[in-house]
Amino acid sequence: MRRIETWIVLLALAFYAWLLHRIGFNSVSDNLRRVGWGIGATIALEALARMANTLGWRAVIVDYPPDLSLGELFIARIAGEAVDYVTPSGQLGGQFVMALMIRRKLAMALGLASVIVAALAEMLGQIGFLTGAIATTLPYESRVHHLFWPVIGGMAIVLMLAGGFLFVQLRHPFSHLWRALTKFDFIRFNNLEIREAADQADSVLTEFYAGHRLRFALACVCYLMAWSLGPLEIFIYMRLLHQPVTWMVVLLIEALGQLIERATFLIPGKLISQEGGKALILSALGYPAGIGFTIGFLRRVKELIWVTFGLGGLAVHRLVISHEPSILNPAIELRKDARSA
Repeated sequence: MRRIETWIVLLALAFYAWLLHRIGFNSVSDNLRRVGWGIGATIALEALARMANTLGWRAVIVDYPPDLSLGELFIARIAGEAVDYVTPSGQLGGQFVMALMIRRKLAMALGLASVIVAALAEMLGQIGFLTGAIATTLPYESRVHHLFWPVIGGMAIVLMLAGGFLFVQLRHPFSHLWRALTKFDFIRFNNLEIREAADQADSVLTEFYAGHRLRFALACVCYLMAWSLGPLEIFIYMRLLHQPVTWMVVLLIEALGQLIERATFLIPGKLISQEGGKALILSALGYPAGIGFTIGFLRRVKELIWVTFGLGGLAVHRLVISHEPSILNPAIELRKDARSA
C-alpha cells in the first residue's frame, strides 16, 4: 500500500512539473507579482470559512462542556485539517487528531463521534453547494456544455462517497480508524484508551442520528456557508489578475474545482487537483491556462499558511500535554468516558 501511495505522489509531482513547464515559469511569476499582497485578503477570508467549519462541528456536540472554548475547538479543527492535507489519510487521520486534542474536556468517545458526524455534515454541505452552483450555471454556460456528463459523473461520485460514508458510520467504523491512525505519530496516545473509546463512540453515533436531526441539519448549513465562500475567493483572484469575470463563471469554476478535488481526495496535498484542475477549468472557459495555474498556486500558498497554523497548534498542544502526565493516564480517561456514556 505504501508503495502505491509513493507512486501516486511521484506521478502527481511529475505532472505538476510538466504542467508548469508547459505553461511557462515566467508567465506564472508575472501573474504572481500582479497579485502581490492581495493574497492577504483570501487568507483572511479563509479564517471565516474555517470558523464556519468549527461552528458546524460545535453544532453536533450534544453535551458541550462549558470549559471547552470555541478557540480550542478552532485550533483542534485546523490541526486536523493540516494533518489531512499533508498525509494520504483520506481525511480520516485528521478526525482522530481533532478528537484527541480536546479529550481533556470532552470524553474521547464523544469527541470521536462528533468529528465523524461533522465530517458527514461537511460532505452534505458541499453537496448542497455543488448542486446549487451547477444547477444555476451549467445549463446557461455554453462553453462547458460538453462537460455535462463528466460533471454528472462527478456528482454521482460525490453522492456515492457520502452514502458510503454514512453506511460505514453505521457499521462500527472506529476500530478501523484507530488502526489507520497508528501509522502516523502526530500525537502520542495509549492504544487501550483509544480502543475503549472507539467502542463507546460507535454506540454514540447511532443514538445521535436517531435523536438529533435538527443539530445535524444546522451543522450542514454551517458547512454550506463555508463552501460558499470559495467563489468569492476566485472572484478576488480574477480581479487581481485583471481578468473579466461574472459571478456565474466564478460559481462554475469553484464547483468544477471542488468536484475534481473530491475525485482525487486520496492524493495528498491536492497535487493534481489544485493547479492542474484550475488550469483545465479556466482554459475550458476561454481563459489562459496560466491564469488557472496561478489561481491554483495562490490557493495552495494560502492553504499551506493555514497548514502551518494548524501544525503549530498541534505542536503547542503536544508540548502542553507532555507536562500533564495525568491526561495520558488511561484509567482516568476511561472513567471519564464511562460517566459521559
